[in-house]
Amino acid sequence: MLQRCRFISCFLELLLTIFKNNLWTLFFLILLGGLVLLGTILFFRWQAIVSEEEHYHGARAELVGQSVDSILRTQELVLDVIGRELLNQDAVLSGSRKIPLLDRVLAANPVLVGFGLARPDGTLVRVSSNLDLASLPNLRTNPKTRDTFIRALSSGSMVLGRTYFVDALGSWVIPIRKAIRSETGDVVAVMTAGLRLGDGDTVFDETLHDSSHDRVILLREVDGYVQFVSGEGVGPEQYWKVQESMIRRQQNRDGFERHLGRSAEDVMANKDTAVVRTRRAGKDYLAAAIFNPRYQLWAVSETQFVPMYQAFSASLAQYLLVFLAVILVFYKWFRVIDTAEGKRRQELYYLSRHDDLTGLSNRNGLLGRLDALLPGKKPFCLVVINIDNFKGINDRFGLEYGDETLLEFSRRLAGLVESRDDLARLGGDEFAIVTPNADLAAVEAACVSLVGDLSRTVEVGRLRLQVTASIGVAVFPDHGESPSKLIRSAHLALYEAKQRRNDVCIYRTEMEMVYLRRLSVEQRLRHGLASDTLYMMYQPQVDETQKTVGLEALVRWQDEELGIVSPAEFVEVAEKSGLMVPLGRFVVETSMHEYSILREAAGRSLDLAINISVIQFRQPKFVESVLEALKVHNISPRELVLEITESLFMDDFEPVLTTIERLRGHGVRISMDDFGTGYSSLSLLRKLPLDELKIDKSFVDNILEDERAANMIRSIVAIAKSYNMELVAEGVEEEAQAQALTRMGCRRFQGYYFSRPKRLDKLKADLALEIGV
Repeated sequence: MLQRCRFISCFLELLLTIFKNNLWTLFFLILLGGLVLLGTILFFRWQAIVSEEEHYHGARAELVGQSVDSILRTQELVLDVIGRELLNQDAVLSGSRKIPLLDRVLAANPVLVGFGLARPDGTLVRVSSNLDLASLPNLRTNPKTRDTFIRALSSGSMVLGRTYFVDALGSWVIPIRKAIRSETGDVVAVMTAGLRLGDGDTVFDETLHDSSHDRVILLREVDGYVQFVSGEGVGPEQYWKVQESMIRRQQNRDGFERHLGRSAEDVMANKDTAVVRTRRAGKDYLAAAIFNPRYQLWAVSETQFVPMYQAFSASLAQYLLVFLAVILVFYKWFRVIDTAEGKRRQELYYLSRHDDLTGLSNRNGLLGRLDALLPGKKPFCLVVINIDNFKGINDRFGLEYGDETLLEFSRRLAGLVESRDDLARLGGDEFAIVTPNADLAAVEAACVSLVGDLSRTVEVGRLRLQVTASIGVAVFPDHGESPSKLIRSAHLALYEAKQRRNDVCIYRTEMEMVYLRRLSVEQRLRHGLASDTLYMMYQPQVDETQKTVGLEALVRWQDEELGIVSPAEFVEVAEKSGLMVPLGRFVVETSMHEYSILREAAGRSLDLAINISVIQFRQPKFVESVLEALKVHNISPRELVLEITESLFMDDFEPVLTTIERLRGHGVRISMDDFGTGYSSLSLLRKLPLDELKIDKSFVDNILEDERAANMIRSIVAIAKSYNMELVAEGVEEEAQAQALTRMGCRRFQGYYFSRPKRLDKLKADLALEIGV
């Protein structure tokens, strides 16, 4: 016994190690395992009880079926012998009278209650003395006897009629009829008799059942009439009126067949016992049935599940007592261990709610604090603080300096907040403050002051760093009635503040709409890239004679849910969601493919201008992808113009310059789009090997009214000439603008005055008209 206890103890220690000392998880697993084991034992116990009942009722149904068959065959033989004996008498089918012979047979066979011989037309001509011949109906025309009498005429075996009450005899009987045939097979007469029910010497004893929950039934297959029932409180006066409706009977037959997995016809043909479970009037039954094909009769032995439930309940009580005793022992054992581990759990709980680097509350601690404040419904503010460009500190100085920066930042933050406020680190470079101050104006002013204080130089080791932060603010319950919604609102405000950097932003409802719109556009854009709902349009570029010399490829999108989405909107979403590369690939591939078709139709080459994003341009294999697309679509590199923006040169100038030189080395031309609106300088233009400048639409719009805009364009024209660059003025919408640009020296134009963007088919038609085809 001692060795067994040591074994169990060692086994539990091993399980505790495996489950990392999650003691009660282990206990509940043991409890669950015990329940599974208990359930398995009870399941097999229940199956044994049901199996025993199935075997018993199957045997009883078979025994009753054999007994009924034996009785019916005996009585069929009696009817056949008596009938033929009567037919041997002269003129037996003429006139009507009682036959004493039949009385003697009845005396010798108490199961039978009367005899009668009828002509094929249904008229009774000979009966036993205990029957009143004058009161007996015509068996063929009487509604109660017609069906079975007609079946007897066509059947080679005895036919059972519907159970009925004989007033003269004071007993319930089952009519039996046997057709007497001639040597040629013609029906000469029909012999009829009645089987007495309730006779203790036969199977028709009304005490065949064992208890109030079971019964024995004889059921006629042809029409569903119950011939006999042995059951508690059920007598012939009830069951003789019962007949299954055709719909109900078909439903029972279908359920019978589904349960057995075979057809009822198969069961009847094989003459074996079928055991099924049924439900009637809200009660469950187990029934065993065997079919007698000769007399078209089902012998059914059935029982309610109540006795089985009672037997199972007794077993259940015994097993439960044992199970509860074992579980109680385990529970006390685990309780002792849990008490010893209490201190350790408290330490782990503290660590689970506090940040291990700064010692501040972590996300779990913050959520716990919010959960404690929400039930009071008292307004409070949640302030989320994020360090600007913290990734740059980690990337430049390493993770150790990053951790030191976070630690110093948290110390400074803790010194700036009020004692009533709760400070937490949400993770990474993000912190949160929960303050009971719900005055947004006061909170905003405090946050602006906080941003200024936090921006002071931080000493981290030998480094002196200036760390700035952005802040988003949300107030409960106006901006969120649950912790998750409140934190989400604060993050939306923080996102807005991060766009402006080193700023403070209060949550506004429109931020939610903008955010949801962005998510919707992103989701549908992913679908659009996969389902080809984006398409290309092309805006012609013309010379001073208004001859088309080039095309700018413009991507457009019409979504089935969002409708027409502005390129400015979905391109920005693509840049911030990682979809810019596949979008750019679509633009390059599609525009080159359609341009090759257009060039072949027009019979001449044009300049194809494609806008390239910063993200797309900086892809490692960008040059190779462009050259491969040119090769696939048989386009000369001199026909391609890649339009880039000045933002491309804000960072990593040298790699960008290398990419441009590689492209120009293969003949691809580079155009500076929106020139004059960014931070370009003459020194930058001197370094960059550009082929073309595009005058931004904002200058062209004001060329007629604003002399400064006109002077700017003159300067750009002069710069382009100085550096031998092609010049394109975009956004030309009026004739006067085109004339002014021409006078200034511009020779290439693009805008609504000359042509709006067009689909490929329309563009082909216009080019054909232009060249007179």
